[in-house]
Amino acid sequence: MGPNLLAQALINQPRQDACQRLGIQGAFGFQLEICGDLPAVAFAEAPRVLALSVDGGTSVELAYQPQPASTVERLQQVLAPEVRGAVGHFDGLSPEGDALHGWAYRRGQRSGQPIEVWLHAAGQPPVKLRCDRYRPGMADQGYPEQCGFEIELHQLPPAWAGQEVQVCFDAGGKILLPGAGVVRLPGAGLGVIPSPAPLMHPASGSPYAAQVANAPGELQQSWQALEQFRQFLDGLEAQVCRAEEFQQLRGRQALETSGPLRKRDRLLRLLGLRS
Repeated sequence: MGPNLLAQALINQPRQDACQRLGIQGAFGFQLEICGDLPAVAFAEAPRVLALSVDGGTSVELAYQPQPASTVERLQQVLAPEVRGAVGHFDGLSPEGDALHGWAYRRGQRSGQPIEVWLHAAGQPPVKLRCDRYRPGMADQGYPEQCGFEIELHQLPPAWAGQEVQVCFDAGGKILLPGAGVVRLPGAGLGVIPSPAPLMHPASGSPYAAQVANAPGELQQSWQALEQFRQFLDGLEAQVCRAEEFQQLRGRQALETSGPLRKRDRLLRLLGLRS
């Protein structure tokens, strides 16, 4: 951009479409990776991509195809300081169906400086997600291990229930994370964790409130521990119900997609010859 060299790469990637177009065999592709440690300034010039000969004596400016104007705009978006050099993946809903998760980081990212991504839904203000959760095994792939993000569905406002959501690198929703793409959240009543029930207090009108209030301190502590265990069991039961409802929802969606069974399929299923 202008006099600034932002990235360079060898032209050595296979591109079968280019070979077919040119009628010759070769490796005509390239992939430019933008570093995240570039100066935090916004470039005003339009980005240009130049191809140089082996000896550097000849340079050719590559044309943007098929839509030059939108390609330039897209490049300017990904080269913005807050997005530049960011990589990541949106995993979608967790296996239990009660959270959205994924990972993202910036190339050249320093320890303790995680990036942030944004959860978007139509008509709703975006939600900022900090990418600082531990992701085991990421270091083996050359990524920082503290780069995960997650948000439980009960943390979202009720208006998000049933919405289609996506995770983007930017607050404007222009640069999507690769991966799950657009994900539809469960509807109202599904995937929502109820708020924990408050601990019962001796002054709550319980028939044994007076006995508890007058009991020795050690007995009161034991009673409180039992109440906390009750809360744990209630929460566990809610999670099991939520997972079952989510699986039922997926099953209904699969049936809607596949359509009604034919008579032959129904017969085979009744005979136990088809699952």
